[in-house]
Amino acid sequence: MAKLEIYLITQGDDLGGSYSANKAIHQAWQNGQLRNGSLMANGIAVQDAAKHFAREDGFCIGLHCTLHAEWDHFRWGPILSPDQVPSLVLKDGTLHRSPADWKTSGFEITEVMAELQAQLEAVRNLGFKPFYADTHMGFERIDERLTHLFDDWCESEGLMSYRNVCTDIRYNGPDLGEDPVLNVIQALESVNPGIYRLVTHPTFMDEEILKFGNAQHSGEQIARERDADRRLFQDERLKQYFAQNGIRAIRYDELWKYR
Repeated sequence: MAKLEIYLITQGDDLGGSYSANKAIHQAWQNGQLRNGSLMANGIAVQDAAKHFAREDGFCIGLHCTLHAEWDHFRWGPILSPDQVPSLVLKDGTLHRSPADWKTSGFEITEVMAELQAQLEAVRNLGFKPFYADTHMGFERIDERLTHLFDDWCESEGLMSYRNVCTDIRYNGPDLGEDPVLNVIQALESVNPGIYRLVTHPTFMDEEILKFGNAQHSGEQIARERDADRRLFQDERLKQYFAQNGIRAIRYDELWKYR
């Protein structure tokens, strides 16, 4: 028996973080079930992302608030001058590697909020009209004060906060020797009617992404997993499953229709 009224926010993170991500997210939207892209204002390819997405209809853009740079060779910094946000950067002017680093280095909340505002203004100046905001690596969870400030800031800027919108669908990627498509289908089989979110990081497995990586994750692993995310949304098995089971891929700006 077909399931009814399962609405899935399909999301591609790190738009603007690489040229590969821009191409992969565009492809997964045009040819597949991807409906939302979270944009890094300080990503190396944000200008390129603007060429492909800034004035596109039918694809929902969010601000991917980015205050950490986790890779060894691809390092990004803040939109503001490092001198304006000294607690957020390392000596070379790039961002700390993870929210956990803040536990030892400390951070200034006023600098966090100033940088978020600068990132929002930067993407708006590129022609984007972000509808929602989320966070790279979930940095706000490091301090309860940030969760409230982030939500309040989103409201003041007319953005939907990603927090507490819906339940995420979790699945294992190819590095565990499993089929991501079958894993997503299996996860959807176990849920009740409602609204859910599937967050991915689509790229191609190309030379750019092979240079990503750090001590925990090799560039090859990152490229393989993210290329699988790209192919996931275009897989005919997933499209067929959606069609046969009353599952609809939706945008954040369509949520009001289904609540």
